[in-house]
Amino acid sequence: GNEDGRVFMAEFLPWYSEAVNEARDSAQVFQGIIMSRRTVDRFDQTKVDDAVLRRALECAIAAPNRQNTEPWRFIKLGSETVQKVAALKESLKLSKNAAGASWTEVPGWCVVTYKKSDDEALQREDLKSVYCAVQNFMLSMWSEGIGTKWTDGPVQRTPEFAEICGVDQESEGVAGVIWYGFAKGGLGRAQPKLREKGVDEVLDVLP
Repeated sequence: GNEDGRVFMAEFLPWYSEAVNEARDSAQVFQGIIMSRRTVDRFDQTKVDDAVLRRALECAIAAPNRQNTEPWRFIKLGSETVQKVAALKESLKLSKNAAGASWTEVPGWCVVTYKKSDDEALQREDLKSVYCAVQNFMLSMWSEGIGTKWTDGPVQRTPEFAEICGVDQESEGVAGVIWYGFAKGGLGRAQPKLREKGVDEVLDVLP
Protein backbone atom coordinates (compact mmCIF):
# COMPACT_ATOMS: atom_id res chain seq x y z
CA GLY A 1 0.00 0.00 0.00
CA ASN A 2 0.98 3.62 0.05
CA GLU A 3 0.60 6.60 2.36
CA ASP A 4 -2.98 7.42 1.32
CA GLY A 5 -4.17 3.95 2.38
CA ARG A 6 -4.65 2.46 -1.07
CA VAL A 7 -3.79 -1.22 -1.53
CA PHE A 8 -2.42 -2.34 -4.88
CA MET A 9 -3.80 -5.45 -6.58
CA ALA A 10 -0.38 -7.13 -6.50
CA GLU A 11 -0.46 -6.91 -2.69
CA PHE A 12 -4.15 -7.71 -2.31
CA LEU A 13 -4.37 -10.90 -4.38
CA PRO A 14 -1.86 -13.00 -2.37
CA TRP A 15 -3.53 -11.95 0.90
CA TYR A 16 -6.99 -12.68 -0.49
CA SER A 17 -5.94 -16.08 -1.83
CA GLU A 18 -4.44 -17.04 1.55
CA ALA A 19 -7.58 -15.87 3.40
CA VAL A 20 -9.83 -17.89 1.10
CA ASN A 21 -7.72 -21.02 1.59
CA GLU A 22 -7.74 -20.61 5.38
CA ALA A 23 -11.53 -20.13 5.38
CA ARG A 24 -11.97 -23.23 3.21
CA ASP A 25 -9.74 -25.30 5.51
CA SER A 26 -11.64 -24.12 8.59
CA ALA A 27 -14.96 -24.93 6.93
CA GLN A 28 -13.81 -28.43 6.04
CA VAL A 29 -12.71 -29.13 9.61
CA PHE A 30 -15.98 -27.80 11.02
CA GLN A 31 -18.13 -29.68 8.52
CA GLY A 32 -16.10 -32.82 9.15
CA ILE A 33 -16.92 -32.66 12.87
CA ILE A 34 -20.62 -32.37 12.09
CA MET A 35 -20.65 -35.15 9.52
CA SER A 36 -18.53 -37.57 11.57
CA ARG A 37 -20.37 -37.26 14.89
CA ARG A 38 -22.00 -40.49 16.05
CA THR A 39 -24.04 -41.63 19.01
CA VAL A 40 -21.93 -43.59 21.50
CA ASP A 41 -23.63 -46.38 23.45
CA ARG A 42 -20.70 -47.85 25.35
CA PHE A 43 -18.10 -45.93 27.32
CA ASP A 44 -14.90 -46.79 29.12
CA GLN A 45 -14.47 -45.71 32.73
CA THR A 46 -12.05 -42.84 32.12
CA LYS A 47 -13.37 -39.63 33.63
CA VAL A 48 -13.72 -36.58 31.41
CA ASP A 49 -11.99 -33.45 32.68
CA ASP A 50 -14.40 -30.76 33.84
CA ALA A 51 -12.60 -28.27 31.59
CA VAL A 52 -13.89 -30.26 28.58
CA LEU A 53 -17.41 -30.09 30.04
CA ARG A 54 -17.14 -26.34 30.57
CA ARG A 55 -16.02 -25.78 26.99
CA ALA A 56 -18.97 -27.85 25.77
CA LEU A 57 -21.31 -25.75 27.90
CA GLU A 58 -19.80 -22.53 26.54
CA CYS A 59 -20.66 -23.80 23.07
CA ALA A 60 -24.12 -24.91 24.23
CA ILE A 61 -25.14 -21.52 25.59
CA ALA A 62 -23.96 -19.87 22.36
CA ALA A 63 -26.91 -21.53 20.60
CA PRO A 64 -29.49 -19.38 18.78
CA ASN A 65 -31.93 -17.88 21.29
CA ARG A 66 -34.34 -15.52 19.59
CA GLN A 67 -35.89 -13.97 22.68
CA ASN A 68 -32.63 -14.06 24.68
CA THR A 69 -34.48 -15.96 27.39
CA GLU A 70 -31.57 -18.37 27.99
CA PRO A 71 -34.09 -21.10 28.86
CA TRP A 72 -31.58 -23.85 29.59
CA ARG A 73 -30.00 -25.31 32.68
CA PHE A 74 -27.40 -28.06 32.82
CA ILE A 75 -27.00 -30.35 35.83
CA LYS A 76 -23.91 -32.54 36.17
CA LEU A 77 -24.75 -35.69 38.13
CA GLY A 78 -22.18 -37.18 40.47
CA SER A 79 -21.89 -40.88 41.21
CA GLU A 80 -24.15 -40.70 44.28
CA THR A 81 -26.96 -39.13 42.26
CA VAL A 82 -26.45 -41.57 39.37
CA GLN A 83 -26.87 -44.43 41.87
CA LYS A 84 -30.21 -42.94 42.88
CA VAL A 85 -31.29 -42.65 39.25
CA ALA A 86 -30.24 -46.25 38.57
CA ALA A 87 -32.23 -47.38 41.63
CA LEU A 88 -35.25 -45.47 40.30
CA LYS A 89 -34.93 -47.31 37.00
CA GLU A 90 -34.82 -50.64 38.82
CA SER A 91 -37.89 -49.74 40.86
CA LEU A 92 -39.80 -49.00 37.64
CA LYS A 93 -39.00 -52.52 36.39
CA LEU A 94 -37.65 -51.28 33.07
CA SER A 95 -35.65 -53.74 30.99
CA LYS A 96 -31.97 -53.01 30.41
CA ASN A 97 -30.91 -52.38 26.83
CA ALA A 98 -28.40 -55.17 26.26
CA ALA A 99 -26.63 -53.16 23.57
CA GLY A 100 -26.05 -50.17 25.79
CA ALA A 101 -24.12 -49.39 28.92
CA SER A 102 -25.13 -50.00 32.49
CA TRP A 103 -26.18 -46.61 33.83
CA THR A 104 -23.69 -46.68 36.66
CA GLU A 105 -20.89 -47.33 34.14
CA VAL A 106 -21.55 -44.13 32.17
CA PRO A 107 -18.78 -41.73 33.29
CA GLY A 108 -20.59 -38.45 32.56
CA TRP A 109 -24.22 -37.42 33.04
CA CYS A 110 -25.55 -33.98 32.17
CA VAL A 111 -29.26 -33.34 32.67
CA VAL A 112 -30.68 -30.62 30.43
CA THR A 113 -33.73 -28.64 31.49
CA TYR A 114 -35.88 -26.03 29.82
CA LYS A 115 -37.80 -23.11 31.29
CA LYS A 116 -41.56 -23.66 31.32
CA SER A 117 -43.83 -20.94 29.95
CA ASP A 118 -47.58 -20.41 29.71
CA ASP A 119 -46.95 -18.61 26.43
CA GLU A 120 -47.19 -21.35 23.80
CA ALA A 121 -45.19 -19.44 21.17
CA LEU A 122 -42.42 -18.61 23.66
CA GLN A 123 -42.32 -22.22 24.88
CA ARG A 124 -41.82 -23.38 21.31
CA GLU A 125 -39.00 -20.88 20.77
CA ASP A 126 -37.34 -21.87 24.03
CA LEU A 127 -37.46 -25.59 23.24
CA LYS A 128 -35.89 -24.99 19.84
CA SER A 129 -33.07 -23.08 21.53
CA VAL A 130 -32.50 -25.85 24.07
CA TYR A 131 -32.24 -28.51 21.36
CA CYS A 132 -29.77 -26.34 19.43
CA ALA A 133 -27.77 -26.04 22.65
CA VAL A 134 -27.72 -29.83 23.02
CA GLN A 135 -26.36 -30.22 19.50
CA ASN A 136 -23.65 -27.64 20.17
CA PHE A 137 -22.71 -29.47 23.37
CA MET A 138 -22.37 -32.81 21.59
CA LEU A 139 -20.37 -31.35 18.70
CA SER A 140 -17.95 -29.69 21.11
CA MET A 141 -17.47 -32.97 22.94
CA TRP A 142 -16.91 -34.85 19.69
CA SER A 143 -14.32 -32.29 18.56
CA GLU A 144 -12.29 -33.18 21.68
CA GLY A 145 -12.62 -36.94 21.19
CA ILE A 146 -15.50 -37.43 23.63
CA GLY A 147 -18.57 -39.46 22.70
CA THR A 148 -22.13 -38.56 23.70
CA LYS A 149 -25.63 -40.00 23.73
CA TRP A 150 -28.75 -37.84 23.98
CA THR A 151 -31.43 -39.75 25.88
CA ASP A 152 -35.04 -39.03 26.79
CA GLY A 153 -36.68 -42.16 28.11
CA PRO A 154 -39.45 -43.05 30.55
CA VAL A 155 -37.24 -42.63 33.63
CA GLN A 156 -36.34 -39.04 32.74
CA ARG A 157 -40.03 -38.20 32.36
CA THR A 158 -40.96 -39.15 35.91
CA PRO A 159 -41.43 -36.65 38.73
CA GLU A 160 -39.11 -38.82 40.82
CA PHE A 161 -36.25 -38.24 38.38
CA ALA A 162 -36.86 -34.49 38.46
CA GLU A 163 -36.82 -34.54 42.25
CA ILE A 164 -33.56 -36.52 42.40
CA CYS A 165 -31.94 -34.00 40.05
CA GLY A 166 -33.20 -30.93 41.88
CA VAL A 167 -35.51 -29.82 39.08
CA ASP A 168 -38.31 -27.47 40.12
CA GLN A 169 -41.21 -29.02 38.20
CA GLU A 170 -43.29 -25.85 38.51
CA SER A 171 -40.82 -23.77 36.51
CA GLU A 172 -38.67 -26.32 34.68
CA GLY A 173 -39.05 -29.40 32.51
CA VAL A 174 -36.49 -32.11 31.80
CA ALA A 175 -35.50 -31.99 28.14
CA GLY A 176 -33.33 -35.09 28.48
CA VAL A 177 -29.92 -36.32 29.53
CA ILE A 178 -26.59 -36.25 27.73
CA TRP A 179 -24.32 -39.16 28.54
CA TYR A 180 -20.70 -38.40 27.75
CA GLY A 181 -17.34 -40.11 27.98
CA PHE A 182 -14.57 -41.78 26.03
CA ALA A 183 -16.01 -44.38 23.66
CA LYS A 184 -15.08 -47.95 24.45
CA GLY A 185 -12.72 -48.97 21.65
CA GLY A 186 -12.48 -45.38 20.34
CA LEU A 187 -14.83 -43.11 18.43
CA GLY A 188 -14.14 -45.01 15.22
CA ARG A 189 -16.15 -47.93 16.61
CA ALA A 190 -19.25 -45.87 17.28
CA GLN A 191 -22.35 -46.96 15.42
CA PRO A 192 -22.64 -45.54 11.88
CA LYS A 193 -24.95 -42.65 11.17
CA LEU A 194 -27.95 -43.99 9.28
CA ARG A 195 -29.66 -41.66 6.83
CA GLU A 196 -31.84 -42.95 4.02
CA LYS A 197 -32.33 -39.61 2.28
CA GLY A 198 -29.75 -37.42 0.59
CA VAL A 199 -29.79 -33.67 0.02
CA ASP A 200 -31.66 -33.94 -3.29
CA GLU A 201 -34.46 -35.82 -1.53
CA VAL A 202 -35.00 -33.26 1.23
CA LEU A 203 -34.35 -30.02 -0.67
CA ASP A 204 -37.08 -28.26 -2.62
CA VAL A 205 -36.18 -25.23 -4.70
CA LEU A 206 -38.88 -22.72 -5.53
CA PRO A 207 -38.67 -20.05 -8.22
